[in-house]
Amino acid sequence: MCGIAGIVRMKGLENGDTRRAAQMGDILSHRGPDDEGSREGANYAFAHRRLSIIDLAGGHQPMSNEDGSVWLIYNGEIYNFLKLREELASKGHEFATRCDTETIIHLYEEEGPACVDRLNGMFAFALFDESRRLLLLARDRAGIKPLYYSFDGTTLVFASEAKAIVQTSDRPPAYDARSIVDFFALSVFQEGRTAFAGVSELEPGHTLSWDLRNKPDINRYWFPAYAEKTVLQGRRLAAAVSDLLTDAIRSHLISDVPVGTYLSGGLDSSVVSAVARQYLDGLNTFSAGFTGREKLDEREYAREAAAMIGSAHHEVEVGPENFLANLQKIVWHMDEPTLSPGVYPYYFLCELVSRTVKVVLGGQGSDELFGGYPRYRMALLEDEIAAAAGSARFIRMAFLLNEYRKRYGPGSLKNELRRLRAPASRRIYEIVSGFHPRRLPHLFSPGLIRQAGGYDPFTAFSDSLAGCDSENLIDRMLYNDYHKMLPSILRTEDRMSMAHSIESRVPFLDYRLVELAASIPAAAKVSGDEPKLILKEVSKGQVPERIINRRKQGFTAPVESWFRGALGHQVRELLLGERAAERGIFARPYLEQVVSRFQGQGKDTWRVWSLVVFEIWCRAYLDGEGPGPGG
Repeated sequence: MCGIAGIVRMKGLENGDTRRAAQMGDILSHRGPDDEGSREGANYAFAHRRLSIIDLAGGHQPMSNEDGSVWLIYNGEIYNFLKLREELASKGHEFATRCDTETIIHLYEEEGPACVDRLNGMFAFALFDESRRLLLLARDRAGIKPLYYSFDGTTLVFASEAKAIVQTSDRPPAYDARSIVDFFALSVFQEGRTAFAGVSELEPGHTLSWDLRNKPDINRYWFPAYAEKTVLQGRRLAAAVSDLLTDAIRSHLISDVPVGTYLSGGLDSSVVSAVARQYLDGLNTFSAGFTGREKLDEREYAREAAAMIGSAHHEVEVGPENFLANLQKIVWHMDEPTLSPGVYPYYFLCELVSRTVKVVLGGQGSDELFGGYPRYRMALLEDEIAAAAGSARFIRMAFLLNEYRKRYGPGSLKNELRRLRAPASRRIYEIVSGFHPRRLPHLFSPGLIRQAGGYDPFTAFSDSLAGCDSENLIDRMLYNDYHKMLPSILRTEDRMSMAHSIESRVPFLDYRLVELAASIPAAAKVSGDEPKLILKEVSKGQVPERIINRRKQGFTAPVESWFRGALGHQVRELLLGERAAERGIFARPYLEQVVSRFQGQGKDTWRVWSLVVFEIWCRAYLDGEGPGPGG
């Protein structure tokens, strides 16, 4: 994996541009400690940091075509590059290296910006065509690899991580008010915005093409379709999923350095590890657990899976010691506040991986493809309640309401009853919300609300959901999770692995498998109280039955016990102290209520986590503390 950065000016480079590009490269050095390179043209300055994975000696970047008219810097892996290389060679293109980077250049020469349609992999790249004075930025279909940019009308600055842009700017970092609302409403950002004012993210499956004589043109080149369903059923469908998953995993094992897998003890990482083991002479697997008798510790399941597939298994144990100092370092690497407490143990897991291998495969993306989250079953139960109410089957309705209360609690039941007859988009929005829409306005100060200009995150959410071509509720939820929740998870995947200079690969997000999964009827993925029906069928015989049948736990951290125990005083001071109050972002009385409710009753754990990680982000970036001591 690598880090890329650059500056492109419509009227030609200015003094300091080359130096700034180099500074951005230095900030990204953790992404590529093996090699560095730069390129300066009349209108652009590129910087590259390389993590050498394929063709260790020959993959130096920036890289050009034969006559030096097209220059590329690239971050990622193209898994079908050998097939493309053979095709391009037959058309007369000459290759000077064995790496996939050169394939992109020659494919661009053949097909222009449409070259992205042929690439199967994870990638973010910047290409400058000197003969056409054209910049092309591109990002893979799922957004596995990141790409950020800032554009002021005449100058475009881009980088693999937002920090490289904001920390080399002559303007101090500032927050984007609408993004703050998004983060606490949905735990994600929308419409390509980031936490930083003036910095955008090129969204997954998009290209940005800039002919320097005109304005940049952003184009969405791919999205999964859910309306047209496969005719495959039963064993034939399971076989098709199994074949594609196996092919994806096998292609993701291509490497000139050692490869391992994450093994959390859940279904997804277990099946990836099991298939990978079939194609490797030996396999190293890695998992994380927690000090004490934490119920979130899944290591016993990981050990069982490792024993079944015959891997050399490695573990790391994580506790609350030095939590806030570690979290500041983690948030600095993340660039932005992050959704899940799982980022904390993930940082230490990646450090463990880096001691043994340089490439690691994981199971991310499976939940969004095959219906792994509990909220899908929640939505189906709500549908049953609505149907019972609509047909006046009151005994059935009473039974279902009681079942809902037992599963999700009386508070969730009240919210469910309020939205029972709401449109699907509103129901989905409330189900995935962080701070419930009724609570969100109470969280912010009048000043922040004015800054956000009356912004309602539901509008952007609804507009995005309208892009789904299916009316099925579960299809629409899967579509939303793929486009909104998954990018946040992949940000964690990318940043934590890159923090330790390892490459993390996600075979479930091979676009062919994504397209097949989208075409599978929702009932074959989730039914009643059973998630991931089709993937469980695929996993039989490869993964221990106990893992196949256990409820999803999710890779997270025991922040409730930590925040209410050893870290309780620090959390309270962090959120309610003078530094946080001086920012003027939150309504203090409501903030105090949230913190007291959590520390007294153990409720609102994820909301408190989001507040903690946001304050840490403010200190790291707005206050200029960076990663903190030793970071």
